[in-house]
Amino acid sequence: MARRLPRILAAALLAAGLSAAVPPATAASAATAGAAPPTTLSGQIRGGDTLIGAGGRCVVGFTVPDGFLASSVCGPAGTTITTTGGVAVGQIVASAYPQVGYVLVDLNPGWVPVGQVRVAGGAVAVKGANPAPVGALVCRSGPTSGWRCGPVTGLNQTVNFPGGAVPGLTRANICAEAGEVGTPYLTASGQAQGVHVGGSGTCPAAGTSYFLPVRPALAAYGVALLTS
Repeated sequence: MARRLPRILAAALLAAGLSAAVPPATAASAATAGAAPPTTLSGQIRGGDTLIGAGGRCVVGFTVPDGFLASSVCGPAGTTITTTGGVAVGQIVASAYPQVGYVLVDLNPGWVPVGQVRVAGGAVAVKGANPAPVGALVCRSGPTSGWRCGPVTGLNQTVNFPGGAVPGLTRANICAEAGEVGTPYLTASGQAQGVHVGGSGTCPAAGTSYFLPVRPALAAYGVALLTS
């Protein structure tokens, strides 16, 4: 955890309400969807991997050196993150919890972060984090709905959720399913966009999804996105 201590100071920035969003696009149509991606491989961690945090499911957003970023639903600082089989993977060293935002997880020795996002049958390489504009196609790799894509339809949106209003989100025409919070979004060129916050519409029907941007989290925590 010592390697993360300088970055924990940046958590105050996220605790103030990091909750903007940007979406991803991929070479798939808005109706395209694959089977749910598999859980983490032993020893390797990729975006989209399903782990367990303080409140249950904790989906890896994007990997960084020695760790990964995920949604704050994974828990407060100090929470141990495990595989679905109960094997310890790492610990949350900085978190926006209980606000909507990100957590930074420091991986235990032996776990290797890979600059990819897992999809059914393989993985998509992460190439950067350039925000997608309105109209661009973005795709989500989720554990329940699989690979879903749609166009960005709005930026800097404020959405009222049960816990309160969350400003700065990006909206996309993609259906949403329960259990998708924290799932990552990419563009067709592999640009990391953000993680799922919420939405409406039952897949495979049309719907609306909202995302948290990853770039502010990278800056606030002082980490770099892992690419491949």
